[in-house]
Amino acid sequence: MPAPEVDWVRWDDLPPILNSAAILDKAFKRAAKAHGRGRTRAERAKSGSVARVHSLGDTISSTLERYVKAFPSIGRLPPFYRDLMHILVNVETVRHDLGTVDWCRKKVLAFSKAYSREIGRSSDAGLVEVRRKEAYGRISSLVHQVAESLERLEAARKRLSSVPLIDLEAPTVVVAGMANVGKSQFVAAVSTAKPKVAQYPFTTKEISLGHTERGHLRIQVIDTPGLLDRPAERRNPIEQQAASALKNLAKLVIFLYDPTETCGFTMPEQIHLFERLREEFPDVRFVEVENKVDLKNSGSGRMKVSALTGKGVDKVLDHMAALLTNRAPGASPPQRAD
Repeated sequence: MPAPEVDWVRWDDLPPILNSAAILDKAFKRAAKAHGRGRTRAERAKSGSVARVHSLGDTISSTLERYVKAFPSIGRLPPFYRDLMHILVNVETVRHDLGTVDWCRKKVLAFSKAYSREIGRSSDAGLVEVRRKEAYGRISSLVHQVAESLERLEAARKRLSSVPLIDLEAPTVVVAGMANVGKSQFVAAVSTAKPKVAQYPFTTKEISLGHTERGHLRIQVIDTPGLLDRPAERRNPIEQQAASALKNLAKLVIFLYDPTETCGFTMPEQIHLFERLREEFPDVRFVEVENKVDLKNSGSGRMKVSALTGKGVDKVLDHMAALLTNRAPGASPPQRAD
């Protein structure tokens, strides 16, 4: 049975969606530049009206068609992007709004063709002008009817454009843990990512992406929002992004601890979250790493780093690369580093 086709999308390539007034303004400006042809003044006036109505309808319908086609088919997205779309936007509303905009596109095109034909057949100069204005009014009314759908789609586009382009086939390391344990600082230390780092919890609101090279291996490193120790059904949208990355992207998970407990969570709480995640994602390989070794060395058998000073970072990178190429002892998932 053939594998289902999937859409590969660059979210930041989604075109900005103009509001109804801006679409009409663009279309009327183009229509005003359309000119007619003919031997007499009356012929030129009539063909000019046909050209302007046709231009108005064509500009609006092609603009709306571009918006509709730019959004990917949700059912054809890879699982990670499909999950993320459900987390970030109301998918049913997006579907409804795309359908509404496409309905408008078809009606505008039908009106412009019908009025163009009627104007072209008319021999009354006064009636030509009446029909042109009528076409303008009815087409404008249609576009204004979908104003709210256009605004919602633009809001969805802005939200989705924050999603990084992830290579779903690349060796991928996801960094997870509770809030404020230093995940973003760790990702910045081991990769090209420049996530926001601050000394308060829940700084990371969405995933961010970086890369690092170890020998000939290029590793994709993903920073995720902090997780709380609670069941999957109680996670908020920010936590759901992290869980989706673990489920759909991770070839390896670095679970980061803060043994100083300055993150606001005790070590038993952090360990309990680790055990919950390992149980929830049994096919994912986990490596436990304690951060902030410059402040406290717990003496445990876990790997230790200081994302702030860089101590231990190279050792963790070497271990990551070895596990991803299955060269480390005990590399079968799930594998604890202690």
